Amino acid sequence: MVTIIKIIIVTVITVVCLMYYPYFTPENISAFIEDNQVTAPVVFIIICTVRPVLFFLPSMGLTIVAGVLFGAVWGTAYVAIGGAFSTIVGYYFAKWMGRDALRKMLQSSKRLGQLDEWSQYYGKNAILSMRLFNLPWDMVSYWAGLTGIRFKDFYLASMMPLLPISFLYTYFGSRVFEPTSTGFIVSLLIMFILGMIPIIKWRMKKRAYG
Repeated sequence: MVTIIKIIIVTVITVVCLMYYPYFTPENISAFIEDNQVTAPVVFIIICTVRPVLFFLPSMGLTIVAGVLFGAVWGTAYVAIGGAFSTIVGYYFAKWMGRDALRKMLQSSKRLGQLDEWSQYYGKNAILSMRLFNLPWDMVSYWAGLTGIRFKDFYLASMMPLLPISFLYTYFGSRVFEPTSTGFIVSLLIMFILGMIPIIKWRMKKRAYG
């Protein structure tokens, strides 16, 4: 019965997201902020907070949009606040959705059980690495919620790079209409390097182990 309720809830959320997705355009968001300059930051933070259950809103895109709409400083502040809350939502949403089912799988699979144990011991470092290498924010939160990573370790590791990463992408967003500026080029280069690090590490390990 509980599983059926969860499926129904996810289905309803998905349908609602698909219905309203066409309205979440940069033009509509910009118009809303211009008309609601006082409440717009609050609405933006709320959207960031519930983003993990709104499957169509990419965290990176939303962060860049914050830079375009609010500027680098205030955009960073709003993204960081929303990110701090959304990290909690993503972790517990995944745990509520699938942790019990995964626990049953762990009991029947030795390899999965070992992976879960590994997550409990080394999860903090793994989360920090994934955050620094800029893997999709919500996907990392989902993974942590499904595995045996303690919330305290997960949250601390997530919060450490939150502010600098938020600033990087909001700053990029604030310079997105100045593609020849130094700030745009430098921030884009840093983003590219962060995205390439996991690929480089994977290739180095592959080469090392033959």
